[in-house]
Amino acid sequence: MKTQILKLLLLFNLIFIIFTNAFAADYSYVKKKAEILKVGTFEEKITVVQELGGLSSNANFIIPDLIYSLKNDESHDVRMEIIRALERIGGQANKTVPALIEALGDDDWQIRWAAAGALTSFGKKSAMAVPELITLLRDSNDYVKNAAISTLGKMGPISVAVMMDEVAKPLDYADDQLYIRIVCIRSLGALGAKAIIAVPMLVENAQNDNAVIRLESVIALRKIGGDDAMPGETGWLAEPDEMVWPKGSRREGQFLMFVEAKQMVIYAIVNTLLDSIADPDPQVSYSAIKGLVSFGNKALPVKDKLVNFMISGTPIMRRVAIDALSNIGEEADDIIPDFITALSDFDVNVQWAAIQALRIKGKKAVPELMSMLEYDDDALTPNILKTFSEIGNEAKEAIKILLVMLQHDNSTYRALAAEALGEIGEPSLLVINSLNNLTKDDDNNVVKSAEWSLKELNRIFNEKDKNS
Repeated sequence: MKTQILKLLLLFNLIFIIFTNAFAADYSYVKKKAEILKVGTFEEKITVVQELGGLSSNANFIIPDLIYSLKNDESHDVRMEIIRALERIGGQANKTVPALIEALGDDDWQIRWAAAGALTSFGKKSAMAVPELITLLRDSNDYVKNAAISTLGKMGPISVAVMMDEVAKPLDYADDQLYIRIVCIRSLGALGAKAIIAVPMLVENAQNDNAVIRLESVIALRKIGGDDAMPGETGWLAEPDEMVWPKGSRREGQFLMFVEAKQMVIYAIVNTLLDSIADPDPQVSYSAIKGLVSFGNKALPVKDKLVNFMISGTPIMRRVAIDALSNIGEEADDIIPDFITALSDFDVNVQWAAIQALRIKGKKAVPELMSMLEYDDDALTPNILKTFSEIGNEAKEAIKILLVMLQHDNSTYRALAAEALGEIGEPSLLVINSLNNLTKDDDNNVVKSAEWSLKELNRIFNEKDKNS
């Protein structure tokens, strides 16, 4: 009986809380709170505004009162809290957005800063604020500038046209036009695929006389081309504003399918990155190199150029070409022999890049590696053995030849072969016995490698036994 009474009391308390919260947001209650905005003390106003902001959309109908106080209250702190409240409530964009735009021109930099940030929550509805936000890029206060940049970067395609217009202006248009161009290029890059229309302009700027402009353009192109949200053929049914390529377009009298058009954009970006690798400015060159690596199979159109760089480029070019080619996927499987040749490169960083490229290829690379191991080439053999370790279990086809390498005269080969067997992780009786024999080897490194592999194989065996 007591238990039932207790349950009833808890239920009544829950109902009371629900009704109290519902009442807290009703019209008369909120209106009374709004009156305090006009006649209350400083502390009361701050408290009320914070409470109204906490009500979120439930305080939607009080927005006109908040806007009135934003324009007329003498307290800086109250006005700052009102902007935060308007951002949290997020309603009546047709009234709130113009009010925030007006605040962008306020004499107080903190008000400008807060208003610029608040516009983010209104998304596409704040499109009318783009010109004023661009103006704020020239603001005397860095916090305001950064808030404007951040908001523009989150507004999507809405802001692209305006930023492109700023990039197109000559550098002598204004004293700070170089800064504005750089900021806009940077923002276009932050938008990723949403700024794809700006690619031709960015390609042009990647050849500018100013090294900083070239650098920012290369970085922006890298971000746009590497964005996985590149437009597709479908999507508009779910989201009308989603980027959709046309099924086809006319170009030089031929019908161009959207896949080909998309590929042309990627080709233009990747080619620009390739050209920029030879840039006299080391930062531009490095950024272009870094960009190619992150493109994956999007770099396929320039595969042949990358192969040429891998074979005849500088060490840094050989290394980055290998990295880029290894990320292309199965379309680059035909250059596995070239990766293996690169294992004997005189530059250790190129060697390591080749090892990692072959690791990505996995078991596809194993037969060719086994074949090359038979040549017993001092320049290749150690790195081939290291590659088997990196490939791991997918290299189990090489176990027999690795067991043979355990008997090699070269102690380094014996140690690397022992380590590879541990990484491959196939604890057969033959492998374990062969490794046990190595624990009596004259070379301490060989003994350590054998002991480590035996420990690893024992762990794998116990896990299999436990799960069986």
